[in-house]
Amino acid sequence: MTVLVTGGCGLVGSFAVREALRQGVRVVAFDRAIKMELLDDVAAQVSFVQGDILRPVDLVAALREHAVTRVLHTASFLTPGAYAQPYASAETTLMGTLNILEAARVLDIERVCYVSTGKTAWTGAAFAQAIPTGKLDIDADPYTSAKVGAELLCNDYAKKYGMHIPILRLGGQVFGPGIAFTGAIGQGLKDLLEKPLRGEAVRLDAPILPFSAPVMPMLYAADAGRGCMQATLADHLEHQVFNIMPQEACTLAEVVELIRELLPQAQIEVPASDLKGGPVEIDARAEAEFGYAPRYDARRGLQEYLAFLREGRYGELAA
Repeated sequence: MTVLVTGGCGLVGSFAVREALRQGVRVVAFDRAIKMELLDDVAAQVSFVQGDILRPVDLVAALREHAVTRVLHTASFLTPGAYAQPYASAETTLMGTLNILEAARVLDIERVCYVSTGKTAWTGAAFAQAIPTGKLDIDADPYTSAKVGAELLCNDYAKKYGMHIPILRLGGQVFGPGIAFTGAIGQGLKDLLEKPLRGEAVRLDAPILPFSAPVMPMLYAADAGRGCMQATLADHLEHQVFNIMPQEACTLAEVVELIRELLPQAQIEVPASDLKGGPVEIDARAEAEFGYAPRYDARRGLQEYLAFLREGRYGELAA
């Protein structure tokens, strides 16, 4: 078996690539930019292809050249970028996904796993509720809107052509190491971790990080990538939609307390909160059908992230 990971040099994609290698599977990292921050130690075991999912010729060439049998599609605009460039985000998410599905159809790829977001469930429910009233009570969210459309395209191809296209919804705020990889919470955490390491004080006046809920499910990227690859490699999947969930949710104040435990010298001020985080329920389907359960709580994820910042390379901490 050979798996191609779109966005294979990104945050979730890199950890998915690592999981494929751990399971002894040949893997191709397909990305517009070949970044090695999270794959440098395993680069010799990975086939790297620089290409664009908006160029079907790039996709078809990579799939054919490497005799790919399964695809994990992680490539996407991140939340802040989608807000800043909604047209480009929609083009990448929708047309890029359509290109992958069509290439997989033509080349008879046995499985395409699409990485989506847990926010599509809420948006879909709100949209359905608005149908009889004619009043859309949904705030602008270009990132999630495009993901909803991409999920529907996956369903179209699965039903019309009999393709196997599981949808993997990341049910948390993904964070982790790397340079310019991560979404809203990761970009918010960047200053909270990097500035204290440099001896700088940090103060945030907003009660939450940009685009994040007051209580944030903290999905560490290693769990996200591992869960997505486990689904991609599973022998049989009965269901079509799965949630890749974290161990726990935290408020911003709770995240800061964890950072202070790991960096006693950290001078960080954030608004107090009366809310509390806690355990997050895992997806029983994901556990039963491909053995996924999160291994990282927020503290361990932050600790591994800090180790990357200190050492300049990725190294998994012992459980």
